[in-house]
Amino acid sequence: MDGPDEDELFRRLRRLVASSKTAHHYDRRMILSLENDLMMLRKVLVSRSDALLQKIAIAGAGSKAVTAYSRVASLASRTATK
Repeated sequence: MDGPDEDELFRRLRRLVASSKTAHHYDRRMILSLENDLMMLRKVLVSRSDALLQKIAIAGAGSKAVTAYSRVASLASRTATK
């Protein structure tokens, strides 16, 4: 999933970090804006994490199926040669 979307997320994160360093403790608008940006970034990251977990689960199921097929084929060739 590398690409422009990830670059944009990292740019966003760097902007948030830079903004947080320059924000004054009593600048309520800036803090609320940063909080909103962080929550949006978090939602995107959670969504991508969920998508990756789903892909991993699918790949795992495929791997198990290949292993099972290999075992069956191996057993079938053993019984055919006897």
